[in-house]
Amino acid sequence: VSCEGGCQNGGECISVNGVVKCLCASGWTGSRCQEAICPQGCRNNGACVAPGICSCPAGWVGGACHLAVCKLPCQHGGKCIAPNVCRCRLPYSGLQCTKKRKE
Repeated sequence: VSCEGGCQNGGECISVNGVVKCLCASGWTGSRCQEAICPQGCRNNGACVAPGICSCPAGWVGGACHLAVCKLPCQHGGKCIAPNVCRCRLPYSGLQCTKKRKE
């Protein structure tokens, strides 16, 4: 049995009811087992490059590219919500939550 183009990533060429196809190894899908499966999904334009492994664009990290990176840390309890963007807690504001509003 021969699959046109071959099976990738450990896939096996099989014949089922006269139909030749690739039986993919765990974590892989696609007609030739060429697409990795990331059950957690890859957010923020990340790409699934191997089973369960996302390649994240600049400014994002984490298993699903879900954690933003702020090169300068957010201060006073602020949270990094996008690359180099802090969400500040009152009464603070500014790029790194360092400006305190005057009452």
